[in-house]
Amino acid sequence: MKKFILIISLCFIAINISYAQATDFTTNDCNGNTHNLFDSLDAGNIIVIAWVMPCGPCATYAGYAYSAVQNFSVSHPGKVDFYLVDDYANTACSNLVNWGNTFNMPINTTFSSADISMSDYGTDGMPKVVVLAGANHQVYYNMNDSQIDFNAVESAISDALTSPLDLVELENKHIGLTSFPNPNYNGLLNIYYNTYRVESITFDIINTLGTTVLAFSDYSTEIVERNNKELDISILPNGVYFLKLSTSSYSEILRFVVAK
Repeated sequence: MKKFILIISLCFIAINISYAQATDFTTNDCNGNTHNLFDSLDAGNIIVIAWVMPCGPCATYAGYAYSAVQNFSVSHPGKVDFYLVDDYANTACSNLVNWGNTFNMPINTTFSSADISMSDYGTDGMPKVVVLAGANHQVYYNMNDSQIDFNAVESAISDALTSPLDLVELENKHIGLTSFPNPNYNGLLNIYYNTYRVESITFDIINTLGTTVLAFSDYSTEIVERNNKELDISILPNGVYFLKLSTSSYSEILRFVVAK
């Protein structure tokens, strides 16, 4: 029995690994608007796709995903999109729209297009819900029918919103970027870094949503050696942030915590 459970567990892990990334598509919604999935994810949007066969039982579990999306409509307006997709693209758009309205899912982008395939995410099943986000096009959630859970979908969206995956870090570790104190408690971030040529340097403070909240420019760095600088970050509330040092030839990102 234990061996059987282990085999099932390994299979489940393999499935998750196989479908760790989203599959791109370009297609029109039921209003004739064109959507490219990767463009939307690269722009910082979170896409929740629910494939349904327009029937009553499908509405229960698809509705959990819809409600989870709506929970972020005030805190993150326009950030999380709900895609309502016909399972095998054999339902007229008008019927699918009416079905969504009937089962209290009126705020959505509706598709009846074979370009959006649930088979790209493992086993087919109605409904099927996936949560997609990030510049690496990651799958944060992937479940079918009665396994779809409101709290789990909400948690996946929250994880996607707080993930720094949209930050692009170049592999230039020779910069030697360091900071102190970390955690920062006094509102002044002291940083040290190496320079190897005379060029302009900028410093950006980025939050966990990938938004630049502070920016500093330093055009006076003329010393090609170890440098230090003090940044005033006193306006930042407590939380996790990323310091990004950029020049025309390289960049590096450093994680730090504000805990005043």
